[in-house]
Order: sequence, then structure tokens, then C-alpha cells
Amino acid sequence: MIDYDTVFTKKRIDFKLILVVIVAVVLSAYLIDLMFGKHSFSRMLDLDNNLKVLNKKVVDLKKENQHLQKEYFELKELEGN
Repeated sequence: MIDYDTVFTKKRIDFKLILVVIVAVVLSAYLIDLMFGKHSFSRMLDLDNNLKVLNKKVVDLKKENQHLQKEYFELKELEGN
């Protein structure tokens, strides 16, 4: 007698494989969002660079302000005489 179960094997869905694929897709989407999204690493580097530039401008403006205040007080002293 022919055993049809062995001749026509039923295709079983391997749930472990499907779970691994789903986890891989979700993880890759998360990593892509980290690299290119709104809160990405490259955005953080850009903001850090902008912070350094702005801090340098603050230091330069403080120096300029100090120089201008000195000049102002010198002129104010000349007016008093």
C-alpha cells in the first residue's frame, strides 16, 4: 500500500524562521531610524558642531564687548573734562 503522507509532504510553516525574519526587519528599521532619522547620530554631530561654533562666537563677542566698553569709558572720561 502507498503511504500518501510520505509522498506528498505537507509544507509546514517554520515559525522560528518567520520570527527571525520579523525581528530582523524591525531591528533594521530601528537602526536605519537611528542613523538617518530625526534623532539620528549624524544630527547629533551636526548639533555638536553648531554648539562649538556658537560658543566660539560668544567668546569673540565677549572680547569685542570688553574692548568696546573700555573705549566707551575712555570716551566718557574725556567728555567729563
